[in-house]
Amino acid sequence: MEPRCSRISGWLLIFIAILISSGCKHKPPGGPPPGSYLEDIYGNANTTADSELFCRSMPAYLDELDGLMKKNKYDLPLIFRASGAHYGYAFSCLEDADKKAASEIYLKGRDLSMAELRRYSFFDQAFDDTIQKFRQALPYNFDKRNIQPLYWAALNWFGWISVNLDTPEARADIPKVEAMLEYVNKLDRTYGNGTAHAVLAALYALQPKDAGGDPEKARQEFENAFLYTGNSILAVHVWYARFYATQIQDRPLFEKTLKQVVDTPANQYADKTFVNEAARRKAALLLANVESLFSKPEETKTEEGSSP
Repeated sequence: MEPRCSRISGWLLIFIAILISSGCKHKPPGGPPPGSYLEDIYGNANTTADSELFCRSMPAYLDELDGLMKKNKYDLPLIFRASGAHYGYAFSCLEDADKKAASEIYLKGRDLSMAELRRYSFFDQAFDDTIQKFRQALPYNFDKRNIQPLYWAALNWFGWISVNLDTPEARADIPKVEAMLEYVNKLDRTYGNGTAHAVLAALYALQPKDAGGDPEKARQEFENAFLYTGNSILAVHVWYARFYATQIQDRPLFEKTLKQVVDTPANQYADKTFVNEAARRKAALLLANVESLFSKPEETKTEEGSSP
């Protein structure tokens, strides 16, 4: 009778041979897909400045997430990851080159998180009601457990507003996004590495005082953002120049801030290399268009008949 150990050894050799022969079909998975790094561009470590790699990968990655969400309709962590990925893609890859495409992606990202928030009846009823009812619904329905969808819905909504500022619909939505981010900061002042403060500041600065804006509150919130981000997220400085400096028409502040961004190596804060490279590109574009963002001082008119 054949010894039992010999039979086991024989089967083991056969099993190893099968694994070796089929190795090309069962390669161990590599690292996470590039798109996953854009699910939270302000939180996920990303040490590469190769924006083309990530931007090329995103449409397919978003399609993959769509497929997963259709199979797992109640997988909230997946849904919120997808909401963040839409924001990361629109902000990093689209809004400076294709505002229409960015607008669509931002809205989809907003609606992914908003669908979860609107499952709460009081908030759903208040959504299209007055801003007072909308504000009341936030603490009534939500607490810290809901901070992730509140944050991503608000950031995507802000992104959509920022590329549609010439429309009354976008400006009409500003108070709601302000309310959401104020509530996020009330729940956790450090959430999103302080970026909620920066986006809230940008919203305060989007409109002049007579239209509901508040440059002083904007300045204060930007100071909070600089504190909580440790100045490591250059996008905050870009927003400071783009929204605050332009609103108060301080061209020297605008140029100084953006030149500092451009001059800062993207990898100075290694884990923020990707998003900081995106911010440096945005800063360069804004500097190139500085003339269109600031009013020219009126030329002094010489009196008729006077010497030039």
